Amino acid sequence: MERVPRYEFMRPSEIEEILKTTPVAYIPWGALEWHGVHNCIGLDALKAHAICVDAAKKTGGVVLPPVFAGFHTMKPYKGFKHTIEIGDETIQKLLREYLEQLRDEGFKVLVILMGHYGKAHVDAVMEVCNGFNSSYPDVTVLSFPEYLVAVDDGVRGDHAGAYETALMMHYYPETVDLSLLPKDRPLTVDEDGIGGEDPREKATAEYGKWLAETIVNRLAEKVTNALNKFKAL
Repeated sequence: MERVPRYEFMRPSEIEEILKTTPVAYIPWGALEWHGVHNCIGLDALKAHAICVDAAKKTGGVVLPPVFAGFHTMKPYKGFKHTIEIGDETIQKLLREYLEQLRDEGFKVLVILMGHYGKAHVDAVMEVCNGFNSSYPDVTVLSFPEYLVAVDDGVRGDHAGAYETALMMHYYPETVDLSLLPKDRPLTVDEDGIGGEDPREKATAEYGKWLAETIVNRLAEKVTNALNKFKAL
């Protein structure tokens, strides 16, 4: 049975072996945030974590536990409850410490996969990652929303629409209940907190599987290329 490379479940000797061959650390980053009545609150980080696990199986490396810390969430944006809004300064400090500690441990490629992509959140994360890359040329930080690696393949992110819902139907089907959505009107961001294509019409586990495989393959390519640069030195 394949051992999933989840950092929190690994013994020190297992981590040491990975550091010798594929010193890659994935950090799935999301939020606790409203994603419609049909999805779970932890969707962002859960989907990012699942994608990271699949990518790590291809590239090697370890996957850190998902970080549930989102800025510019649906609470201040549209007033939806059951959302935990974390300030940008807190997120940036936490992220810097993750990066510093992982570098100190000997990881060379650090992947921040953002499952939550409110613009101000992405800007805050990218500011830290870009600064870290400039300060520490001995490591490479890759950071982006998960869908962005596969836009050339026709993948487009959304908020609780067909895209995110389908990914959850693939990875965590028990968390999705489309029957809870209204049946007699269009879905909107203001009323439902849902943006993107209608999940009632397009979200399926099969679509989610295609999305996941497409994203994972593209992500693995980027990570492998970054790792190969260090191996060539």
